[in-house]
Amino acid sequence: MNNGDMNRARAYYYEFFATPFLFSESDESFKIWQEQMKFLSQNPINESAKKAFDELMKFDFNAFKAEQNDVLFNLSYANVPLTASFYEEGRDDGVARIRVIDILKKAGYVRNFDECKVSEDYVGFIFSAMARLLGDEKVELANELFKSVINGFVDELCEMLDEHSRAKFYLAIKDIMSGFFELERAFLALSAPFRDKSELSPARIALNKKPYQSKMPTMKSKINMDEITL
Repeated sequence: MNNGDMNRARAYYYEFFATPFLFSESDESFKIWQEQMKFLSQNPINESAKKAFDELMKFDFNAFKAEQNDVLFNLSYANVPLTASFYEEGRDDGVARIRVIDILKKAGYVRNFDECKVSEDYVGFIFSAMARLLGDEKVELANELFKSVINGFVDELCEMLDEHSRAKFYLAIKDIMSGFFELERAFLALSAPFRDKSELSPARIALNKKPYQSKMPTMKSKINMDEITL
């Protein structure tokens, strides 16, 4: 596989990862996502990903939405944090958002505030931005976004998905993400950032202080992956 093919494959995966982290009231984007899943499942990254794709095939939109609410949005449980800034600083709208905005400016992208209600450091937004950058062949900027933002939070995001008592769909997503991001680091010649497991991360310190609520505008907002204008 040459670099062009590799970058197209990377874009497909980032687009695939974005949808589960974006709130939507309709099943339109989920149906598109299911078609992406069928395509990617034809050549899984590893055996763990193959099993994960098989598990994801069992979910319809209603089952997905029920779990998404439990794992990401329902305040009856500990929500999995959904912004890069929260993983870095234990709060939303931090310096990670500034780094994302700077990269988008370099690419000539502008966030459409009327259609996109989530912030630039939101996980689903970042994955969508990666897909857009790679699809537009702005590879250097995509790699910068991975190195400066995604590489720092993705391991802990996967850990929190793995630990959530209600996660089944998201356990499968985590298994695919783990294999994919291992390949991303190998492709970009990067190592995972050092984390002292004996100390609580900023995100876990903040979660221990009070219930964490993701910065979604309202549960009535219609946020589809294809509505994010960069």
